[in-house]
Amino acid sequence: MRMFTALIISLIACSHANASDFRWTTGFTMGTVEAIIRNENDSSVNIYCPSGQIDTTPGMFIEVSKVRPKSHEEIAVQVIVDGKNYPFYLDEIQFKASGRARFQSLYSLIDALASARDASFIVEFPKFGMAERFSLLDAKKALASAREFLESCGS
Repeated sequence: MRMFTALIISLIACSHANASDFRWTTGFTMGTVEAIIRNENDSSVNIYCPSGQIDTTPGMFIEVSKVRPKSHEEIAVQVIVDGKNYPFYLDEIQFKASGRARFQSLYSLIDALASARDASFIVEFPKFGMAERFSLLDAKKALASAREFLESCGS
């Protein structure tokens, strides 16, 4: 009976360890490729390229349970990768890379995430005085490089 109990406890411990293995994943749905990371707080960063859509403007969604923006509220965020700051303004939870400067900002962030040396990056919300940490595990695999990830998106 002790052996059975020990086996059950070790199986539970192993399954919990797998659940905390947060890494970048990619997906393709309805003409849009996405690279997504979630953390232990169920917050997420989703970088997307809608190449198969009428509007091919790439962008990013950042969802954090502790930040509840109002409709069309502009939210300033700072993404910190390897100690370098990448500032963005979200419309609620979305950043659209429309125009040359915004496209270049997203391009730079993707390259930084794909080539990062640190194990994680941070998304800060200065207005709310809080930050979320995300893993960089498999970021290179999911994003490759900005040139590759965004090659079929417009600016």
